[in-house]
Amino acid sequence: RQIQNTHTGLDLSVPEYQEVRGKMMTGHVEYHVVVVTRLAAFKSAKHKPEDVVQFMVSKKYSEIEELYQRLLARYPQASLPLLPRKVLFVGESDICERRAIFNDIMKFISKDEDLATSPELLEFLGTKSSSAIDFKGKNMPNDKEKEEEENEALDFFREEKTPDLISQLSSLENVKKGGKKEEEKEEEEEEVLDPLGIIRY
Repeated sequence: RQIQNTHTGLDLSVPEYQEVRGKMMTGHVEYHVVVVTRLAAFKSAKHKPEDVVQFMVSKKYSEIEELYQRLLARYPQASLPLLPRKVLFVGESDICERRAIFNDIMKFISKDEDLATSPELLEFLGTKSSSAIDFKGKNMPNDKEKEEEENEALDFFREEKTPDLISQLSSLENVKKGGKKEEEKEEEEEEVLDPLGIIRY
């Protein structure tokens, strides 16, 4: 689908929630954050630059509150919509109200260029900010660097192998020389034993 916030390349919404039941009457509510984006940070290497990616992440109130506080701390000038109040027991009407407010907050974030590309948000949505930098090509090693590294590795192996070859060759030569010496010795012995060729006849 088309991205509404073309200037940020990111649309966020919280269209629904899900109650997750735990053990012994416990449970929590997860809010479904739907992400529609063409930002490189969320794409794999197979995607084209114009491709639009859509996915969903489930977040608890506490996780959304943490993102909210981190964004406020980093961008105090951003007038984010107020976070819904914390209450001990949450009823159905509270959950519906929270979802609507979270939806407004996410829409606000996705319209703001600073907030939409902030490392806090990228981490919240499931990408580490460092990988986002990788996609921009800052941390990616150049092809030349890669080649140099590979060549170094190859040279390293070559260096390792050459002494072996030399030692093998020299040991072969020694064997040959050793063999020759033995033959020579035999000949010498024969000469010593048989200077007049008496034994041969």
